[in-house]
Amino acid sequence: MTVHVFSGPTVPAVRVREALPGAVTHPPVRHGDLMRLGAGPGDTVLIIDGLWHQSAPVRHKEILALLVEGVAVVGAASMGALRAAELAPYGMVGVGRVFDDFRSGTLDADDEVAVLHTDDGRPMSEALVNLRTALTRAAADGQLDDSEADRLADLARSLPYASRSWTALGRLAAGEGLVAAFTRADAWRRTHPHDVKREDAEYALTLVASGLPAPPGAGAWAGKPWQTSFVRYWRASFRPGAAVDEQPIGFLALLHHQQLYDPGFPDRWRTRVLAAVAHDTRADVCRPARSTETEQSALRAISAAGLETADMSADQLAHWLTPEEVRQLPPEEALVRVVVRSARLDGAWTVWPATVAEAGGLLGSVPAAAEAVAAAFAVNAEVEAANPHHTTAHLSADRIASHLALRWGLAEGSGGAVRDAAARDRAFRDFAGAVEVARPFYLSARVGVTAPSASLATVGARQSPRT
Repeated sequence: MTVHVFSGPTVPAVRVREALPGAVTHPPVRHGDLMRLGAGPGDTVLIIDGLWHQSAPVRHKEILALLVEGVAVVGAASMGALRAAELAPYGMVGVGRVFDDFRSGTLDADDEVAVLHTDDGRPMSEALVNLRTALTRAAADGQLDDSEADRLADLARSLPYASRSWTALGRLAAGEGLVAAFTRADAWRRTHPHDVKREDAEYALTLVASGLPAPPGAGAWAGKPWQTSFVRYWRASFRPGAAVDEQPIGFLALLHHQQLYDPGFPDRWRTRVLAAVAHDTRADVCRPARSTETEQSALRAISAAGLETADMSADQLAHWLTPEEVRQLPPEEALVRVVVRSARLDGAWTVWPATVAEAGGLLGSVPAAAEAVAAAFAVNAEVEAANPHHTTAHLSADRIASHLALRWGLAEGSGGAVRDAAARDRAFRDFAGAVEVARPFYLSARVGVTAPSASLATVGARQSPRT
């Protein structure tokens, strides 16, 4: 059993390792992190801190995906308490006072637990829940009356979360005629320090260390259609599909590289789409020997659905076919190309794979693709290290477009219809979409994956935003 703990400003990693020897510590959780874990039945994930401003926060269905797979997910203190309050009915375990207050509705705003912190987890502001708790405790001890405590709490809440501190609250209190009340509260809390978030985090660590009661499990909801196309997309994006030198490579990166650079990908994609249309579920359906049989079955299914090119308008045909194809293709082949090009890698349809296992015959050599992807990422990192302004986001779209047209064997000066058709044959929505997907791979493709390191620092300069 592996225990993963996501924490930062509430409780540092060194304290987590003291309380839970052997735990795998992580920085505050963000979108994608849970999918990368590879956690399975019997593992425990404790979420304390999480990011939400500087990056996308952990999604609820990322947590549901772990619960379905038999992982115990516990939340406390900060982001963990928020998500546990929302997902307790689905099997996430909540711990501590902050969780209880969110679950009961006593607290109802995410910024109650938000703090500004440094990259290494040092808090730079005070959580509203801690300010509020100190004021409540001071009032209970007779240092404030209830009205003063409520007014000071309202002032604290009016501060942006990144600026909340006792000093900032004192400045606001001075402008509201509450200097005396604030001074009493500030003096009291200095001699009665109390961090409710830290207390909850420590309690959660203790519970996990002692062995939680068996979690309730995913429940009946797991058998219902809870997964959306987004869940499949996140799984494909973040879960490793291979590894190079122990560094994980996401499945979607492998698939994108083959879409762009594997000459055999269009034929495999065509067969996969037509197999889905024909309801052919054989695992080896992308083998060439199956292609003719699969296409005939698909054509019968398409005909049974009443789809014919003769019923399509000129504009519709021009959208999916090149002018030359409109003039020269036999009706059956034209129909097949329209069907294949109107399908794309989209999680709304299960023809789109989210794992290596689901991809089956659609993928070519996974090790070769993984090596190429790892090399591409290494080139990007080296170029950016030499000049932080030279990132893949700054690459010229026109240069990438010319590069793809050359790699795909398109005639020089080929028009938009030809380029879009070639991209759709590779499961992209259009050529512009392929250009964007190619950004992480372009530099390595230009210099070659075996290019000497000394040459890489100049690549970014050659590919400036204006070039």
